[in-house]
Amino acid sequence: MRWRWLSALALMVRRLVYPPRCRVCGVLLPWERVGGSSSLHSGDLASMFHGELCHVMCATCRAGVQEPSGQRCTACGQPLSGVVFDPPLCGPCMDPDRPLLRMTALYLHDGGPAMAVRALKYKNKRALAPPMGRLLFARALRAHLDGEAKRWDIDLVVPVPLHGKRLKARGFNQASVLLAAFEKEAGLRVCHRLLRRRRPTTPQAGLSRRARLTNVRGAFELAPGRMVEGLKVLLVDDVCTTGSTLAACAALLKRHGATEVSALVFARRDMTH
Repeated sequence: MRWRWLSALALMVRRLVYPPRCRVCGVLLPWERVGGSSSLHSGDLASMFHGELCHVMCATCRAGVQEPSGQRCTACGQPLSGVVFDPPLCGPCMDPDRPLLRMTALYLHDGGPAMAVRALKYKNKRALAPPMGRLLFARALRAHLDGEAKRWDIDLVVPVPLHGKRLKARGFNQASVLLAAFEKEAGLRVCHRLLRRRRPTTPQAGLSRRARLTNVRGAFELAPGRMVEGLKVLLVDDVCTTGSTLAACAALLKRHGATEVSALVFARRDMTH
């Protein structure tokens, strides 16, 4: 009992000396928002975002949370219009030999989710990674198929890699740091160095769909000594736009014998042109 009292006192002193601030804008966070229980079972993903990120982001920076809505291709996440097939698939993804079985995004790359992604990736605010990773993990465990919550059948979890030069400049791979929650779960294997970028690529932001596909073609390779034959692989990344990077990684994994490749991303940026 005494050690618990001392631990609570130490935490109080620490918060007084180092008051908790929003990792995005730096404003002081309300005292009652610091700590508390997880909100991974609160229902909808918007509520889960606020519940998990309120300890590291202020209410203003968390505003504007949206989930991908409307009819979307289950394989690449692109919005669909007109006649929709079952399962919903866009034209290119109707190919039965497509590399990605499915791609799921938690949020639209806008508002709070976009601010969290940018602060993690470009401002080195790694305190955002654990709650973001817990949200991804909860989604992977509670994938809704045919209206029923079922756990995804996953043998291996793999982050989308950065090229060595970009990794050295940034100091970390944002996709990798999101996977701590997956590693703590018994039975889920995470391989951070399964995939490598053979060559640096131009940042995908701002490129057209065709340019994105060209940009990542042949950009990835399997690390020496690694094998994926017969495995069901889950690719994880922070942001997806057209899915070209994920598709390139998935195609490589399928060529090396992976039986299924799915993808899970924190935020999706819809193309506007």
